[in-house]
Amino acid sequence: MNATSSAAPQDRLQHAFAEMNAGRLEPARREFIALCSDPDCGADAYRGLAAVCWRLGQLKPAVEYLRQAVLIAPDRAEVHADMALVLMASRQPVAAVPHMERVVSLRPTDPDAWHNYGKLLGDLRQLQPARAAFERSLALAPDRVPTLTTYARALSNCGDDDAAEAIWERVIALQPKRFDGYQGLAEVQFARGHLQRARDTYARGAVEVPDAPEMHMGLAQLKEDLGDRDGAEASFRDALRLRPDWPMALEGVLTLIRGRAEPELLARARAIVEDPRRPPQDRANVGFGLGKALDANDPDAAFAVWELANRARRAQVGPYDRDRLVSRVDRTIAAYTPSHLARLEGRGSLDPRPVFVLGMPRSGTSLVEQIIAAHPQAHGYGELPDLSRIARELPRRIGSIQRWPEALGALDATALQAAADDYLAVLQRREATPSLRCVDKAPLNFFHLGLIALMFPQATIIWCRRDPRDICVSIYGENFALEQSFANDLGDLGFFYREYMRLMRHWRGLFGTRIHECVYEDLVADPEAGARALIDAVRLPWDEACLNFHESERAVLTPSRWQVRQPIYSKAVSRWRRYERWIAPLVEALGDEVR
Repeated sequence: MNATSSAAPQDRLQHAFAEMNAGRLEPARREFIALCSDPDCGADAYRGLAAVCWRLGQLKPAVEYLRQAVLIAPDRAEVHADMALVLMASRQPVAAVPHMERVVSLRPTDPDAWHNYGKLLGDLRQLQPARAAFERSLALAPDRVPTLTTYARALSNCGDDDAAEAIWERVIALQPKRFDGYQGLAEVQFARGHLQRARDTYARGAVEVPDAPEMHMGLAQLKEDLGDRDGAEASFRDALRLRPDWPMALEGVLTLIRGRAEPELLARARAIVEDPRRPPQDRANVGFGLGKALDANDPDAAFAVWELANRARRAQVGPYDRDRLVSRVDRTIAAYTPSHLARLEGRGSLDPRPVFVLGMPRSGTSLVEQIIAAHPQAHGYGELPDLSRIARELPRRIGSIQRWPEALGALDATALQAAADDYLAVLQRREATPSLRCVDKAPLNFFHLGLIALMFPQATIIWCRRDPRDICVSIYGENFALEQSFANDLGDLGFFYREYMRLMRHWRGLFGTRIHECVYEDLVADPEAGARALIDAVRLPWDEACLNFHESERAVLTPSRWQVRQPIYSKAVSRWRRYERWIAPLVEALGDEVR
């Protein structure tokens, strides 16, 4: 018998937690298992096992261990708090609610308990209960900045942006020399589409906290979105002056100035990209910007750097799950059948304002949005994330245990109208002036085209098409969001494109001429004919401003922001030929999709 096993149970428990905290998970796990049957330590032993699983990323067994802890100690707040935390991490927020309710009932004077309860309710978009929980926390611990920041984010998530802004102003008043409050306020303003106000908030922060590179970086990005190229460059360089090797700032300035980048800046970027000791996210971010800077004069050097950047990004996010994509497309095709559509036909909102511009990223969606948004009776919203959120939330809203889109079979007219109202409320919160047409150009909304057609039978759906080689080469050189990991491998890009086309052919078979197709190459070959066709598709009278879209002062929030501030040009057609010797894996993966 060793010394540990002969010690008192509480001492053994403390030793097990010490082992776990030191990273020795297997000895800790064995000790916790041995203590599970102890009448005094059992609940904490199960909590310890759950903590080991948490560290290993094994959330399902962590939940089961905590169920045992709850059975043993139903009146211990920390047991319920652990369970709520793990359920939230497991994407089971509804199941976490009774445990957090139990925590606040057991600890009614604990501001942290009310803070965590408020966060959970905010995640569930339950505005009034969340507000009450946060106010209770702040009554117990007034002016506590961490609670205020979580409160502000919860209010934004619930759609009360005015209240969120007021809370962020309160944070700024409490800590005027910290950048966090300015950043939080600017993020809310940005999300609302109030870009000038967001820029002004960052400018205010840059004055009050001049040594915070985050303020100059945020200011640079807003200036770029608003078309102030010189101002954006100056702010990017201010950020780099304060943090010389900051990957985000390096990428930003290189992407902006491209062929004008000075040798010292290029050398600094290359040193990061080629340093295996740097985190992969740093090498990836800088690599995408460096590739753009090199591309003007040396496309081969640019593509070689993009290869390094995408390799680093793949090391960061892991391989793309092709099987999951195939399953998603299969499930979507199986769910959207003529019979399901007939059952709900005409039951959504008859509001004709929404215009959905969708397709592959880099297929011309920004150009199409800019043309339509130049019309005095239209407004462009950029890429809204809300349709995907609404689809995720629909099963819970209708009480279905199935995930989306299988839950479509349980969808009724009431839930469909509520989903449409949710989306329209987003437009209303972001709209500066009322418009007859509201353009959402989130490309990957093509996954939800069937839901769009049901929610808004009078909406316009525009499918942007382009040579897949140009699309995929353009994606490969862009710094896309981490979840879009298909972008980091030429073979995966071709595979994704083929599955995208499989789904789009299904939609075209169901909805036919309701989907207006806009081919990029045709649009740039005859801009007036293409623009007139788009304005006709959205059922607005022609306006000459749509031909002069590049003169618009509206913000553009995509990688195409500078291209769409110029008249239409054709040099991006067949751009793939510049990199032809690099893209054999892409062409092979595209197969017969290459025209």
